[in-house]
Amino acid sequence: MRSSVGMPRQDLRTFFDELPDHRVKRTRKHALVDIVLLILVATILGVEGWDEIHLFGVSRLEQLRPLLRLNNGVPSADTLRRVIGGLDSAAFRGVFVEWARQLCAETAGKLVAIDGKTVRGAARSGGETLHLVDAWVQDNKLALGQFATDVKSNEITAIPELLKLLDLRGAVVSIDAMGCQRGIAKAIRDRGADYLFGLKGNQPTLHQEVMAAFDEGTCRRLEQSPLGYAQQVDKAHGRLEIRRVWVLQDVQWLAQSDRWPDLRCVVMVESQRTTSKATSTERRAYISSVAPDARQLAQLVRGHWQIENNLHWVLDVTFGEDHARVSRKHGAENLALIRKTAMNLLHRAPAPHRSATSLPQKRLWANSRIEYLTEILSSGQEV
Repeated sequence: MRSSVGMPRQDLRTFFDELPDHRVKRTRKHALVDIVLLILVATILGVEGWDEIHLFGVSRLEQLRPLLRLNNGVPSADTLRRVIGGLDSAAFRGVFVEWARQLCAETAGKLVAIDGKTVRGAARSGGETLHLVDAWVQDNKLALGQFATDVKSNEITAIPELLKLLDLRGAVVSIDAMGCQRGIAKAIRDRGADYLFGLKGNQPTLHQEVMAAFDEGTCRRLEQSPLGYAQQVDKAHGRLEIRRVWVLQDVQWLAQSDRWPDLRCVVMVESQRTTSKATSTERRAYISSVAPDARQLAQLVRGHWQIENNLHWVLDVTFGEDHARVSRKHGAENLALIRKTAMNLLHRAPAPHRSATSLPQKRLWANSRIEYLTEILSSGQEV
């Protein structure tokens, strides 16, 4: 990252400079932006824990000076803990969303997957854990935002709050059955986007109607139309998977079709998996405001689950999120945003070498080459 002199408006440091400082003036020995950036740099390089981040800063102080001001040295572990724990999480969320929005440029024509994740290590008093609802754009491999709740059941109220933060014009928003609510469908349409909802027992009447509609005769009829049927076959790692997708455009027969805004089709997805031991078949139902097109809907359904593989799995395995034992005030939520910032930067940074393309490999390279760390941080600027 370049110094602040002559820095463009959309530089990452400029965004962090907009964070309100909750500390009284006499305790502001270290600039808030430097504290956040120090933790971000440590997170990019795989350093975890307040004591470890402090020691990292002390040991690499001279290397870090081109990236951070640190005019009064390296903040102590207690200072790092207190500042991040007291930082206004709503303000930080807003800064993150605005920064991510500039990186994505636009969501038109893209799938925005929304799903929840429990941060298991962030235990609160009373045994509650932090639950985050995340938005993910697979095309950009970019986390767009998050909204925190105390329990998974509160996803229904958290999703509309997250939607309010995002620019979704022209996008398709996919959510699993937990978010299949008429109010959420309306909120998505009001934001200028289409919806694709999984359908299960939380909408029992609708679920039963859709499942019953795709009888053998209907499926055979739909298979005669390229818009009504699509099939994908994957064979890898000793497993054969066949995915069949049927799409019904006529939805007037649904008892509550008029209560779902701009509902255009219902979808049945059948997954048949065959291994050396057995064959299993699963059927899942969906509703959508997307124009009926089996091939497109097959891609959207499959694309939704990339939020598990490319966001939640990466946060757990690469960044150790489930093992992060921080529960003080807003600390856990704020650290989750810092991890997402680090992940977005690593995804955007070009590979430093043909054999260093994964996130762990990029982190390893950045640990030994300050110029590549600078390049990673610079990838957070608007192109």
